[in-house]
Amino acid sequence: MLQIIANIRSRYRWALLAIAILSTAAALLMQYLFAIQKDESLVINIAGKQRMLSQKIAWYSNIINDSHKLQQHPKYKEALENAVTEFQQGHQFLTKQDQQGHYLYLNTELEDHYFSMPDMLAIQSEQYILTAQQILKQSESNIANLHIFSLDEAELLLTKLDDAVTLFEQQTTHKVALISYLELSFWLLTLLLLMIELKFIFQPMERQIIATLNKYQQQKKYAEQISQNKERFIARTSHEFRTPLQGLMHAIDELEVNTAQQAVKQQAQYCANRLINMLDELHEAQLINKGLWQLKLSRANVLDSLQSVVNSYQFACTQKQLALFINLSPELDCDVELDHPRLQQLVGELLSNAIKFTDKGNITVSASIHKMQQLHLTVSDTGTGFLGDSPAFFLQNETQQNHFQGLQMGLSRVQNIVSAQQGDIEFLSNKPYGAKVHVVLPVKVANAGDETQLPVNLHCLVVEDNPLNAMILGRILAELNYTYDMAENGLIATDKVTESQYDLIFMDLNMPVMDGFQAIKVIRQELKSQVPIIVVTANTSTADLEKTYELGVNNHVYKPINAEYIKKALIEAVKG
Repeated sequence: MLQIIANIRSRYRWALLAIAILSTAAALLMQYLFAIQKDESLVINIAGKQRMLSQKIAWYSNIINDSHKLQQHPKYKEALENAVTEFQQGHQFLTKQDQQGHYLYLNTELEDHYFSMPDMLAIQSEQYILTAQQILKQSESNIANLHIFSLDEAELLLTKLDDAVTLFEQQTTHKVALISYLELSFWLLTLLLLMIELKFIFQPMERQIIATLNKYQQQKKYAEQISQNKERFIARTSHEFRTPLQGLMHAIDELEVNTAQQAVKQQAQYCANRLINMLDELHEAQLINKGLWQLKLSRANVLDSLQSVVNSYQFACTQKQLALFINLSPELDCDVELDHPRLQQLVGELLSNAIKFTDKGNITVSASIHKMQQLHLTVSDTGTGFLGDSPAFFLQNETQQNHFQGLQMGLSRVQNIVSAQQGDIEFLSNKPYGAKVHVVLPVKVANAGDETQLPVNLHCLVVEDNPLNAMILGRILAELNYTYDMAENGLIATDKVTESQYDLIFMDLNMPVMDGFQAIKVIRQELKSQVPIIVVTANTSTADLEKTYELGVNNHVYKPINAEYIKKALIEAVKG
């Protein structure tokens, strides 16, 4: 693309340069034409004035010779002197030569008219001047004896001067016509150049741009297809991982072990949670890339949220022989409205990186609520630490260790979570060694009377093709004192909705026979049922989830599920 832009720029510059040169030449020709017209007008004006001066010279000479007006002789003598001077100056101007001896204002015809037989205008004009000067030099007593200009002489000179004026006018007309032809030629040349530019510069440029745009359009479509395939792959992979993880986590939770085997159970819980965190991380990376990432506020006990995530890292610390100090203030034991899963992700990322880069010593997690308005969270370690007040320096240096590696999305997730909740985060050096991360999040502590109660006496329909997932969800509903029916696919579910009355439907999406999309469409559009539907799925595709909401879904929960997720979904569905 840069090569195309450079090629276009080069061609465009050459085209502009050519147009600029021709435009400048045309402008200079116009200025030259105006200068010629000005000079030629002066020449023609002087040549025309010569005719008038020749007549004045003859007239004043005859008046001076008239004996009846001798008393006015000084007055007319002065007028004659002025006329002679002007006539002589005009003659000298018209016959001026340059240093090489070329006449400035006379072409070949005018030179013949002035200096060749039979006209000899220059010689006759000079004789005329000489005669007038002799009259001016004589005294009054001798004037009467001088030869005075006859009518024929004056008429002959006037005729030749008229011919000179005509020749000067013809010369000027010829020059103006020549310049006009040149100007027209430049104009036609400019048009020709524009046509050449259009054919050989702009049209090829247009074709090249169109071809390039088509190429990039195809590449864009290909990239979009790749992106869609990647999204489907990640969604499918997530689905295939989350489904067995549901069973694994359920088995771990139900496993009864003695004290000696408790560490093994913690290890299994830690590994399962890490897998879920990585799946969530991939899913949120997709949301961030698409600009769809946003908070999901919910109300829950912040102490429980923090303890559940911090306790799951006890095994990892024990495995590296690190001490894990947990300082959670008692005032955290209250319901707070914020995005609890994202808070747990934030704490998990900070703990994971602290454990990864701490080889000995301890890790400390502290949290408290200040003035019932701000949640203060600090994670510190005695590891390698970092220079300055931000780990961003190390992200650009592969030779350095830093506190945010893993899938290379941890820092991005932490910053997004903190920024979305309008909080602050500080990266500090934990002197004498190690690192400290301090997070402040604004929170809204819920009043006891504001708690939204779970609905009671619900009769639910669980639509799930996996028996283990269906059993886990059924057990959660039973603990909530809800009754439920099971359906293995969407077709059976639609039949049951037709036959029975349900207060709530839990719908899986990927099922045989009839999937969840089609089942939701039938329930909403054909059966006209408005029963609340909560999607329970391992499918994290944003496009698929948007489709379910367009079909009329009320809420969704990602697998693997637990009682808290189901309760939150129920409360939100009731609010809706």
